[in-house]
Amino acid sequence: MKRQFSHTLLLLVFVAAFAAQSCKTKPDANTGATSEYDSNGMSYYHRTEETKLKPGQLYVEGEVKNPGKVDYAKYGKREVLFKQSKPNQSGEVEFVGAYRYRGYSLFDLLNPFIIEKKNAEEFIPNTDLYIIVENDKGDRVAFSWAEIFLGHQMHQVIIATEQASIEPYKKEVSYPKGSVWKVVASTDLYSYRELENPTKITIKSFDKKHYPIDRKPEDPYSPTVNLVFDNELKATIGANVDQYPHLKYASIFYGMGMGDHGSPYFEGPMLRPMVEKFFEPDIQGWMRSGLAFVVGKDGFRNVFSVSELFNRVDQVEPILSIPPDRVKSGHFRLYHPAAFFADFSVRNLAEINFFHD
Repeated sequence: MKRQFSHTLLLLVFVAAFAAQSCKTKPDANTGATSEYDSNGMSYYHRTEETKLKPGQLYVEGEVKNPGKVDYAKYGKREVLFKQSKPNQSGEVEFVGAYRYRGYSLFDLLNPFIIEKKNAEEFIPNTDLYIIVENDKGDRVAFSWAEIFLGHQMHQVIIATEQASIEPYKKEVSYPKGSVWKVVASTDLYSYRELENPTKITIKSFDKKHYPIDRKPEDPYSPTVNLVFDNELKATIGANVDQYPHLKYASIFYGMGMGDHGSPYFEGPMLRPMVEKFFEPDIQGWMRSGLAFVVGKDGFRNVFSVSELFNRVDQVEPILSIPPDRVKSGHFRLYHPAAFFADFSVRNLAEINFFHD
């Protein structure tokens, strides 16, 4: 009887120990965020100690009904992975380190704030919104609204409060660590949009130029696309685009309002070679805080960040798709396969206005 009791006691101790360890690895019930992993487990990304990054105060303002201080303490933390590197002035890529970051996603932090667009009477959808994140030194980075709330992958932009190296097993490395919390955009290829000690997030709609809304134009066809950079017309793209590389994408075309629009193919020239020379005087600046306002002849519009278009870790490229029905859809429509909703494929494309805020 004593032996049986001893075995039962040992089993209970084992179960309790296993349960305690399991509690460290289960996802947070409310957010799906992971709280902690065992460093001896299967994960390659959780084998090193975390360095804490000191958080600060964060405020949200702009086109919201309820501006004010963010109570981030009530949110769970999420994890992203990032290989930090950036081209230098000579074009060579300088590698800094590979990291796992843990912190608060902008999706979670901004979700409670109610949008109050200043142009809502003219244009209701949120597709023309963007976000400026600023730190205590006045440095800025820009994100589109879609990057945070309307993409295929949520919670990929965080304000990191913990940082851990992802280290190779055949070589000793000592990757530098930060000391204060920072913005990390894990969808970016290069780390242009890292920003230490963010203090303010401003939500805005595009207002650099007025584009009238005409939901039923007599002639919706737009034969050309203007490329504008900081209020200066730099180029006009016409029908002859044979000199540019072409791509073809399959799609599941799903709209925010009407849902399924079938599974059309989109084919056309890549946008990058049409515009990249205009970024050259300040590539880092454009990738860090540049935005692109995309508008059709009928006035329907989207905003993308420049990094969202051209600094992607998945290296998926936007195209100017040439629709089969050009009378209805114009000669070009912007198509980005990374966009979840069909609303971000502007037809009757008339202008792409690249700007800074």
